Amino acid sequence: MTHVVRLLLVALAMLALAPPAGALDPYDVHVIASQTGSFAFSGTKQMQVIHVLEGVVNASGGIRGRPVRFVFHDDTSSPQTAVQITAQLLAQKVPIILGPSLSAICSAVFPLVAQGAAVEWCYSPVVAPPPHGYAFMGAPAIEDVQPVILRYFYRRGLRNVAFIASTDATGQNFEQKLDVTLNRLEFRDLKLVAREHFNPTDLSVAAQMARIKAAHPDVLLTYTSGTPFGTVLRGISDAGIDVPVYGSGANMNVDQLAQYAAFMPKELFLNAAQGMRQDANAPAPVKRQQAIFFDAMRAAGIRVEYSHSLTWDPTLMAIDALRKLGTDTTPAQLHDYLEHLRGWTGIQGAYDFTSGNQRGLGEQGAALFRWNPGKKDWDLVATGPKFL
Repeated sequence: MTHVVRLLLVALAMLALAPPAGALDPYDVHVIASQTGSFAFSGTKQMQVIHVLEGVVNASGGIRGRPVRFVFHDDTSSPQTAVQITAQLLAQKVPIILGPSLSAICSAVFPLVAQGAAVEWCYSPVVAPPPHGYAFMGAPAIEDVQPVILRYFYRRGLRNVAFIASTDATGQNFEQKLDVTLNRLEFRDLKLVAREHFNPTDLSVAAQMARIKAAHPDVLLTYTSGTPFGTVLRGISDAGIDVPVYGSGANMNVDQLAQYAAFMPKELFLNAAQGMRQDANAPAPVKRQQAIFFDAMRAAGIRVEYSHSLTWDPTLMAIDALRKLGTDTTPAQLHDYLEHLRGWTGIQGAYDFTSGNQRGLGEQGAALFRWNPGKKDWDLVATGPKFL
């Protein structure tokens, strides 16, 4: 055997052992999250769970053999920053963008993807994406959550309701939907005795709380998140208002609530989706998905909170779509796939996007939790209809 032949055989053997070209190249999936600023409580939790999910996805083959790599972009809790980041990503022709974290920021981004430049998956359950559009969510709408909340308080005999919300898109959307929900026949005995608003940058809500206290409510509904929620809770305590308080599930963060211990109401309720806790009564496909989720989070040493559970299904659904369509898919192909997706099962239940509301879940995914200061954990107190 000549020296040239031997070299040729060695080269061929090395080629046979080498992975296919590009097999180890990661596929980047871009995520916009509030890593800093007033909503970092939510954004950092979402980053945690996405890191865990990255490991789960890559351990099961990635996307058609390519490892997935989530690339995070900090919107600094600012709609303007999120718009700038989105514009930059669209210029790169990315087919899908995950995030942002908050409804007001998602609302600012929606117009940029409205013409099909990319599919966007907002992690906030509050704001409504345009019907049949390129923006999607994976959680019950606020109009699905509100009946669960009001039924619980109604069953407790609490009839006089006060309300305070921030003047941003998050608070406005909740208030608009609340007016519609209160007009339902089943809530005809509930009375809205006070309606107040505040700017998220306000340092005090003393005047609003004085008016609420004078209205003698049985329960106080609040709607804001992050630092402004602390302002509201402090105002409730300073005014001496001693009634059950409801707040946005975006505040379901143990680290955040620990900062409010000195002025925490006796009863604090926040909404979440049912997948925040493992459900022994869920259908077998749901239980299997919940087992994967909770086992992965326990292995990472992370206690599951709402922002975690809210993020898992949409992110995994996006990855599953990329696995089915391939990494060279277009926004139009992704949109068409998701628009016709029905029966995809996650930790929250079975999803159905065929109605065009871009959410996939209805009231059956909603739940209400009460803060248990002794356990420093949440007790489930009410749910919507059971999993479909």
